[in-house]
Amino acid sequence: MKKEKAYAYIKRLIIDGKWDVEEPINVNEITEHLQMSRTPVHKALTQLQQEGFLTIIPQVGVFVKKPKKSEVMERILVCSNLDVLLTEQAVPKISEKTIVDLEELLKKMDGLVLSSEDYSTLNIEFHSIIYAASELTYTMELTRQIWDYLQYIGDPDIIFSREKRKRSQREHWMIYQSIKDRDSHLAKILMEKHVRRIAESVEESFSN
Repeated sequence: MKKEKAYAYIKRLIIDGKWDVEEPINVNEITEHLQMSRTPVHKALTQLQQEGFLTIIPQVGVFVKKPKKSEVMERILVCSNLDVLLTEQAVPKISEKTIVDLEELLKKMDGLVLSSEDYSTLNIEFHSIIYAASELTYTMELTRQIWDYLQYIGDPDIIFSREKRKRSQREHWMIYQSIKDRDSHLAKILMEKHVRRIAESVEESFSN
């Protein structure tokens, strides 16, 4: 659909730093580039505003939003709780093949030569595999949107510094083992501790 195409295009430009914070966005340029009307573009802009990427001021313009700490922390809180819910629901449904895939991914994440950005990408993949196993489509999509936002405003070098990465990996392996053992309760507890620690790192990254 046109709206989804416009959404993906604009979001990628924001994440890639096409526009500076609080810089106005030329909507006409976007519609011309995508060769579509303003309606699907405006729908995409509205969704990105709801997700925290943009500020839309009627009769003035559209701007890349400067993140506010209170809004960032609220999204972290929501994301943490959704992560825990998805993990709890995933454990009894996850396939043996998916458990093997998780193990292979974790072995790849153990590599010390990975950059912070590469590790961050694999970290999101780890969580995404668990999300998919939950089969909670709406919750999964909402969580991914928040993860995109937190990744956008966070600094991987701070969130996944050498020592924090080691701890993150230990926690990942513990979560994996609880999932492999089909222990929903333990997986839920471990994931809650894990995502709250990540939240602290994101807050630290944002503060810097």
